[in-house]
Amino acid sequence: MQPWITEEKIRDSFTMDEDYEQTAAVLIPLVQIDQEWHVVFEVRAHTMRQQPGEISFPGGRLEKGETPVEAAIRETCEELEISADKVEVVGKLRPLATPHRQLIYPFVGILSEVPSVEGTDEVDHLFTVPISTLLMIDPFHGEMEWTMSPDQNIPLDRLANAKAYKKRVIKMKEPFYEHEDYIIWGLTGKFLTQFIKRIKENVFKRL
Repeated sequence: MQPWITEEKIRDSFTMDEDYEQTAAVLIPLVQIDQEWHVVFEVRAHTMRQQPGEISFPGGRLEKGETPVEAAIRETCEELEISADKVEVVGKLRPLATPHRQLIYPFVGILSEVPSVEGTDEVDHLFTVPISTLLMIDPFHGEMEWTMSPDQNIPLDRLANAKAYKKRVIKMKEPFYEHEDYIIWGLTGKFLTQFIKRIKENVFKRL
C-alpha cells in the first residue's frame, strides 16, 4: 500500500480543461473584391527557416494563455498587417495533425479590407483566388512518404511486432491545387479541401 497515492492526488493530477500545448492555429481569410469573394493566400518569405517560399494561410503557435481562435486572429493581424477589428471569425474546420504530431486548428474569417503586404520578414507577397475559381479546380493527388527510423535507445528486440516499427514508411495522400504559377499543397491544401467541401455542400445544396 502506498499511502501517498490518494484519490485526492489522483483527481488533482487531471483536468477536463483543454490543453493547447504544442498546438497552432491558422485562419483562412476571405475578402470581397469587385463583389466576388476571394481566398487570401500567403507566399512565405524566402528567408524563412521553415518552408521558405511555400504557400500558406496566416497562423502560428499559440502563445501562453491563448485559445486557438485568439492565436489565429493575432497571427493574421501580424502577418497581414491589419488590426483585429478588421477580422471576423465565422467558423472553424477540423483540426489536423502534422507529421511531427503538432495539432493545428483552422478557422475561417472575413476581412473587411483587402490586405496589402509585400516583402516582410514572414511574407514575400499575397495573392487571392476567387472562391468560384477554387470550386472549379480539380486537384491532383500524390503520396508523400515519411520514414520512421528508431534510434539506438529503443529496445527493438524486446518489442512485440518490432518489424512494424523498424524503417516503417508512412504514406500520406496529398491534394495539389494548381492556380496560374502557384501550387497549393501540404496542410494548406488539406485545409483548402475542407473549406471547398463545406462551400460546395452549402452553396449547391438547394440546386
